[in-house]
Amino acid sequence: MMGRTAELDRRIQAGPANFALLVRGGEASWTELADRLAEFEADRFILVTDGAAPADHLARVRTIAEAQAPCTVLAPSDRPAARPASDGRTVVIAIGGERACGVPADVRLPTTLAAACGPALALLRPPAGGHRAPRTAPALVWVRSDVLAGRPAPETRAGMVEVIRHVLAVCPAQYEVLAKVLRPDGRYSPQAIAACLALCADARAALVCFDPFETGPALALDYGRSLGTAVHVIAAAADAGGADVGAPGAGVAALAPGDAEALGLLLAAHIAVHRGLLDGAGAWAHHALLARNGSATALPALPVRSAGTGARTPAAVLAATAGPGLLLLAGLGHPYCARGRLLTPVDATELRAAVEGLGRTAVPHSRVPAQEPLAAATG
Repeated sequence: MMGRTAELDRRIQAGPANFALLVRGGEASWTELADRLAEFEADRFILVTDGAAPADHLARVRTIAEAQAPCTVLAPSDRPAARPASDGRTVVIAIGGERACGVPADVRLPTTLAAACGPALALLRPPAGGHRAPRTAPALVWVRSDVLAGRPAPETRAGMVEVIRHVLAVCPAQYEVLAKVLRPDGRYSPQAIAACLALCADARAALVCFDPFETGPALALDYGRSLGTAVHVIAAAADAGGADVGAPGAGVAALAPGDAEALGLLLAAHIAVHRGLLDGAGAWAHHALLARNGSATALPALPVRSAGTGARTPAAVLAATAGPGLLLLAGLGHPYCARGRLLTPVDATELRAAVEGLGRTAVPHSRVPAQEPLAAATG
């Protein structure tokens, strides 16, 4: 059952890596964090932050660290790619959102739900073309459920899209439970936040135990993500009135935080339906959860332009991101596999049909949770 406690203890095994996820709440939890950091016996702390951490939260962590050893604060771009071998007692703490939690660190303190459900729990991929050594893993992921519950509603709504991704692609048995919890105003109790973190941690643990490099079944954790990235590009150009992709000043105000990721999920569902892999109930299930979350379900209508190449349609931008293929679902929680591959090549016709399908409806952020029965989506 969701919502019984605001605290959580989990261990995640990803190949040779094993680390703890601790979700805590209340001021008393700072004492535990200080004790956990003391166990590292650090000579120096490096705090890597991306601006997503609340100022008081960052200041408290810095005070705790400085009470034990000298502390330096860096941005993610300033963080060295690897720690010098002779500097074994420097402890790196990543605190903030997805950018901060995506760097090599001994301790990750995510302060957004999206970061806590994804990058904070992920191992880092080996360098391209490099030796396939085990990826860098944190020793500890420490989360304050009450801090996440108090974040701005748009940020929390964006984080819930990550929870929805896990349910659709990995653990559909939690569909009805999550549907009852989701609310478009983005306001959740610390208990509900902790339950969502448990859902994501358990789903990840089940996949990465034997697939730590996320090249096999764990690809499901990124379901719809590349399409969501493409939607960010489309939204930026639409917001700039059809400006060149990547032009200065191009923003994403056409979509609220998390909407691009939501649309990536819906595009993946439309493509799977077009291919005959996913039935209408499966596609409806995508829309239903995202509608309950208050997420948008329509792509920006303006064309995307690229310098020197003239007009590009949203489908063309999506095709550029599809790469070797997309992970598609043959049913909720059942990635489609053909000839041992989970990435299915898609063509421009399929992408165009998906774009046209998403141009018909939109769910405003003020929408109340849908009241339709869930049997159609899960039966």
